[in-house]
Amino acid sequence: MKNIFNTYKWISFIFSIGVPQMLYTITKEFSGLTGAAAINHTLKYLGFNIHMELGIKMLIITGVLSFILSEWLFKQYYKSKIEKDISIQKLDSLLKVLCLIESYNIPASLKNTLKTYYL
Repeated sequence: MKNIFNTYKWISFIFSIGVPQMLYTITKEFSGLTGAAAINHTLKYLGFNIHMELGIKMLIITGVLSFILSEWLFKQYYKSKIEKDISIQKLDSLLKVLCLIESYNIPASLKNTLKTYYL
């Protein structure tokens, strides 16, 4: 169970770091500049041509939003999986649905979130 918790969180952390890094790298490559000028131009461009500091803040905000989005996508994936299993197994009571959620090999926090969705 601990290994799955780590995998679940690691994927969210990779999204929160990878998306801003990809945004920064793509913007820097298309600037046509090299060296320190490319870094300065990219950060200022990401900061809506106001300040470099605003560009850094925008990358941080993008990272936080990416983390939140990845967490939401995990929840939506398991909600759709539960809905599919409910229709396949033709579960009609709430107790059976809760037992189905308990049978999944997912972290306890995600199980609790899914249970509150069905309560």
